[in-house]
Amino acid sequence: MIRKLLFITSLAFGLTNAQTTIISQEFEDITTLTDWTFLNKSQSPSTGNWFQGNPVVFLGNADTEYIAANYALNTGSSVLSAWMITPNVTLKNGDVIKFFTRTTDLGATVYPDRLELRMSTGATFTAPAGTGAAGASSVGSFTTLLLSVNPTLTSTGYPHTWTEYSYTVSGLSGDIAANLAFRYYVTGGGTTGSNSDYIGVDTFSVTRPVMAVSDVSKASMSVYPNPTADYLTFSQKVTSADVYDLSGKLVASPAVVDSKIDVKSLQNGNYVVKVNTEAGSTTHKFIKK
Repeated sequence: MIRKLLFITSLAFGLTNAQTTIISQEFEDITTLTDWTFLNKSQSPSTGNWFQGNPVVFLGNADTEYIAANYALNTGSSVLSAWMITPNVTLKNGDVIKFFTRTTDLGATVYPDRLELRMSTGATFTAPAGTGAAGASSVGSFTTLLLSVNPTLTSTGYPHTWTEYSYTVSGLSGDIAANLAFRYYVTGGGTTGSNSDYIGVDTFSVTRPVMAVSDVSKASMSVYPNPTADYLTFSQKVTSADVYDLSGKLVASPAVVDSKIDVKSLQNGNYVVKVNTEAGSTTHKFIKK
């Protein structure tokens, strides 16, 4: 019991270097990814799509499994464009997107690969449209290119060992609904193309840093009533608030109206609220009853 209490205390009051996970995926069994969207919009698409990685080609980053795409998704030699789209999530500036990727071991002949990470904002996305060359060039509502692995399709630009890529979200106006997308995008790719081989993606995550502040700053902000059954009121002007359970998982980002948030939908229990003001952020433990 003492160890459990110490654990809870450290979560509630020691969040300086903590983070919460918005979404994560290890791709151990891609048949479970029922809320993800997979599209093969290549210029001359085969019937294939993203698939469970083959451990004979290489093992996953953290385990045996990963997700993969290869040259066979496009027949002939033209534009290969295969999409893997995440469920809708809420992003804000400072969120960190990470994933690992690699291609096959360096051999006598290198067929360059390319992978894009794109974003579409809004509660729903518009999928790339059309067929043939038009479909292969379409990005739908995923007009924001966050990063590109081997953008110029060089023979040495895509890593041959698992390598982590990271992007820190910026430029958003606040908490924004969005979908992220991996696009395996190779010009001159396909079964007879001079580009495109085989890539894997693994250990994908979006995390949000949870910053603590000094006790002096925290003392100037009051949160009441505590415990509460319906609303949590703040003594200062608040721009936004995030509610976490004691494992550090984000459970709600309720709207702030008249310096209070509605917590009626929360299960009874202990929570931590991160309160964001123009002066910075504070964290406060509260009880929902």
